[in-house]
Parts: sequence; C-alpha cells; structure tokens
Amino acid sequence: MHKIILFLFSLVLLSCQYQEKKIIVLSKASEKYVEWMQNENIIILDAYTIRNTDSILQLTDGIILTGGEDINPLEYNDTNNIKVCGPINYKRDTLERKLFDFAFENKIPLIGVCRGMQMMNVVSGGTLYGDLPTEIGTKVIHRNKGEVNHEIVLCDSSTLIFPIDTDTIMVNSWHHQGLKKIPKHLRVIARSFDGLPEAVVMNKNIHPFMIAVQFHPERLEKNNPIHIRMRSSFFKEINK
Repeated sequence: MHKIILFLFSLVLLSCQYQEKKIIVLSKASEKYVEWMQNENIIILDAYTIRNTDSILQLTDGIILTGGEDINPLEYNDTNNIKVCGPINYKRDTLERKLFDFAFENKIPLIGVCRGMQMMNVVSGGTLYGDLPTEIGTKVIHRNKGEVNHEIVLCDSSTLIFPIDTDTIMVNSWHHQGLKKIPKHLRVIARSFDGLPEAVVMNKNIHPFMIAVQFHPERLEKNNPIHIRMRSSFFKEINK
C-alpha cells in the first residue's frame, strides 16, 4: 500500500515539476531515438522499462512506436509467417498494442518507425509480408546483414514527413518484413521501387496525427530533411 501511495505521489510531483514540459513515451528506447527527440522542453520516457504504463500514459503528449523485433504473426491471424520470424517479444507486442490503442482513443500524436509502422498497420487491421525476398523478390534490397540504403518514390503528398521539392528520396533500410494488406484509413504516401509501402499517414478524419515510416529517421544525419521534418511536425502537434 505504501509503495502505491509513493508511486502516485511521484507521478503528481512529476506532473507539477514539469508542467511546462511535454512528455514523449517511447515504446522501447534506444540512444538514437532519445537523441532525435531530445529537447530542453521535452521529457522522454521508456515504456518498456516502466511497470505502471496506465499512469504514465495519462501524462503523455506524444508516443513513438520504435523499431525492433518481428511482430508475432498471430497478432494479424497469420500462422504461415511464424516460421520466418525471429524470436517473438510477447511483452512488446502487448505493450505497443496498448500504446497505439491509447493514442488512437485519446487523439494523442503518434509516430511509427520500422516495426512501429508495421504495428500501426497490424493494430489497424492490416497484415504483413513474412519475408520480403521470398514473397516479393530482390528488386530492392531492404536488408543485407545490417543497414542498407535505397531510393523511395513519393506517391502522395504529405509535408509531415517529406520535403515538397522532390519526388524520390534516398533512405536507410533494415527490415525483412513489410506492409501487405493495408486498411482503408491508412494512406500510403511513399513506396520503394518494388512497390513496398515506405510511409503512411492515417486519415485525419480518423485521427489528427498518426504518421509512420519503414526506414529509420532517427539514424539519419541531423541535417537530413526527413529527420528534421518528422521531428518538427511531431513537436508542432504535441505543442498545440
């Protein structure tokens, strides 16, 4: 009982002490994501290391679903993909579904990165390719024993993610799964040259700010226009 009271007191203290600052919750933190979002007016919390996420979510202004392991195919009712997946992180699948649901229901701004984009699609009712080289070929190499680079083409307009003065952009890539069936309320705004979705936004009549990319903006250089654009769009939204 004393531990619960102490925890609640800590939350109140946190809320009062940092009432001028915005809180961003990462589904699983790493140095690159923290560096990307770091700002004197921002508090960054790692949901993966926090026991009571319900209380933390009540304070959050923005959520980022970060990159990582393959999503359990049972999350999208697929048993065939189990054999091509790496180790499944059940805790993370459950946590990220919870974070997405909270953001969706409470209109909290959300960014999805790599696995995060795949989770956004899955929780919205979509499915995934289990292994890209096997299912769609090797016209574009999305992963080769680590991070690679390839071009993507913008197929719709969105200034939330991309500069407006170009239609093809070089991005980094480190994944072997990708979006297959896509719900109608997710709009694909960029694809790689094998047709794979590389960026999506949720229709604003469903949610005011949910954007996701298959590549890793947090790993791009600080002067990269996508790195800058996604960060500034997110900050603008959480400060409304």
